[in-house]
Amino acid sequence: MSGSAAGPAFQWDIVSDLRAIWQFEFMRNAFEAGTVIALVAGLIGYFVVLRRSSFATHALGHTGFSGAAAAVLVGVQPVYGLLVFTIGTASGMALLGKRASSRDVEIGTVLAFALGLGLLFLSLYQGYATEAYSILFGEVLGISTSQVVFTVYASLVVLAVVALIYRPLLFSSLDEDVAEAKGLPMVALNLAFMVLLAITISIAVQIIGVLLIFALMVTPAAIAVQLTKRVLSAVVVSILIAVTATWAGLFIGWYEPYPVSFFIVGIVFGEYVAIRGMGILRESAFLQAVDVPERAGVVSLRNASLVAVLSQVLLVGGALSLAGTVLSHPGVGWNAGALVRLAPAPVALLGAGATAGVASFLLYFSGFRAMATSSRDFTDPAFLTLAGLLGAALALGGLGMFLAGADYAPSYALAPVAVLFGVPLVVLGLGLSLVGFSGHALGSWRFADRYQDRSLRVAAVLHVVPIVGSSLSFAGFRRALERGSVEARAIAPA
Repeated sequence: MSGSAAGPAFQWDIVSDLRAIWQFEFMRNAFEAGTVIALVAGLIGYFVVLRRSSFATHALGHTGFSGAAAAVLVGVQPVYGLLVFTIGTASGMALLGKRASSRDVEIGTVLAFALGLGLLFLSLYQGYATEAYSILFGEVLGISTSQVVFTVYASLVVLAVVALIYRPLLFSSLDEDVAEAKGLPMVALNLAFMVLLAITISIAVQIIGVLLIFALMVTPAAIAVQLTKRVLSAVVVSILIAVTATWAGLFIGWYEPYPVSFFIVGIVFGEYVAIRGMGILRESAFLQAVDVPERAGVVSLRNASLVAVLSQVLLVGGALSLAGTVLSHPGVGWNAGALVRLAPAPVALLGAGATAGVASFLLYFSGFRAMATSSRDFTDPAFLTLAGLLGAALALGGLGMFLAGADYAPSYALAPVAVLFGVPLVVLGLGLSLVGFSGHALGSWRFADRYQDRSLRVAAVLHVVPIVGSSLSFAGFRRALERGSVEARAIAPA
């Protein structure tokens, strides 16, 4: 169902927008079922990642399609066929393979047979198997009240069983060899987990589909284990990511004429790429200490602060001027060409400010990376600043996509896609830019500790007001150079 055709225009008032969405029963059902499914998927997904059972998740999702086809053939709801087939194949996988980490052959064998059955069932069915095919990509906006009730009860069963076997399941997931040596019933635990996984997949495909099941069952947990090593924290983070992605996907899907499953998958994929990419950068040699004099690092930091002040002044001035133009010409909207024609000076100021902002991030990164030569305390500020530099690039690219899409919307078929992707890129870029500013603040604080400069501590706190914080940082770095404390620090014994 098309969101833009079903709901009112977006009003930038979240409370009012949600009231407008929830006045429709099918949207209430979608949010209720989506929340419950995301909660269970986030929990079970953590154990999937721990037990390295991603292939099993993939296989059970595909065999579930065969079950849906069988259900359509005999005239019952597809979800019941899903349950029968996924539980049956999950039990076969658990009993044929003793260890969770070494069942690839058994899983592949069962998967091939189940897919063959699905093909047979579809060939035997004489009508249009639309219900079975909808299982492939999910149909969250078509969930009925009875399906919501069924989903809630099935989820309660999963949660109750997990609560009963939580400790031995966690133990066996972390180390199968030690768990077996301690006398835990591995076959029973593996069977129980695979059945729980089958039930979770059966209810999850209603909103995300068989082909996209990884989005809720694996990706949130994969993000969580990148962020924390604590079990409880990782479970909570996994659940929060799954739930918020589902909510955001449903919310966006109401206003955009695109599948809700796409938005859910796109959100968790973007989060995973961002977190994984930042982790790779954090551990790369690019952020390690380099053979650069410490004084050169402080010079870069001083110059970075000065360029940051210039950037912020240009951006504020350009934004205020552009706002005045837009208010005096309300019809211009987001027409990029018209904005450039009507307000060339504000647009030029914004462009110059953005360029100077990127230059300041580069200088900050260069300075903190040079400082890491003599102290690893500056590795984190260098990493956060690099993330901010990436954010600035994403925000500029996303804004360009959005403006181009809005400008060419009447005449270019791909313009709505540019608008659709431009907005999340801008939001992600702005978020990472804030991370970069936090790196500047952290670096100023650690520089203050290293050189005993109280004003830089104040500058670090006042980075929440960028122009003020950057100005004070510039003054602090300049004083450090004038006092010669950098040279004295550099030759002092470690």
